[in-house]
Amino acid sequence: MNSKFYRTIFIFLFFLFGFPPLGRTLPDDQLSKVISGLSNRYGSAQGWKAEYSREAISKTMAMLETAEKHDLAKGSLYFKPKNFLRLEQAFPKEELLLTNGKTIWWYIPLKRQAYKYSAEKFGKELALLSDIFQGLKDIKKDFQITLKTGSETTTYHLVLRPEVPWQEIDHLELIILDRNFSIKQIDIYNTIGGLTRFIFNRWEEKEPFKKGFFSFSPPSDVKVFEK
Repeated sequence: MNSKFYRTIFIFLFFLFGFPPLGRTLPDDQLSKVISGLSNRYGSAQGWKAEYSREAISKTMAMLETAEKHDLAKGSLYFKPKNFLRLEQAFPKEELLLTNGKTIWWYIPLKRQAYKYSAEKFGKELALLSDIFQGLKDIKKDFQITLKTGSETTTYHLVLRPEVPWQEIDHLELIILDRNFSIKQIDIYNTIGGLTRFIFNRWEEKEPFKKGFFSFSPPSDVKVFEK
């Protein structure tokens, strides 16, 4: 992970040009079905764990639909309503990103460095992330939701475009499995044509997390940078 990635993930928590609407607005009944399915799967859980892979895709790569992967990373994601998040990156090197809704920490063990941010700077982005991992809880009031049509019959492909444009995010795309309404993929398109893609596997509902799981105390030999 790098500093640009962390800025991206919380200017969510991510990234084609501002082309015309991608697809058609979902009929109310189908939209209600999808959101209801997501809510039933995610909305009442006390927490979640999922395995993820993340890649950065440039504007050119996205247009050519190349299979080449850049800035590939893998790890585990933990989420607890409302704004608790923990990303444990295992590949290509160990790193940790976490927030308790008040403070954001990015810890790089190999460099013995930690970066501390105020979560207030990313309030809108954290709220969006929280809504997604709670089954699009309040998303309809702030986003235009469209259905990207295609031949795929085993997934719903939703496009979320902010009603009021955001500075760095153009839109998001969610791929949801129709058999159980599990979030399979999130693509975050930026305003300059690139995207960050998260692919999720092994969603696991979690019991209450241990106290302090979303907090961080840097070791004494770690240099801390406050942003």
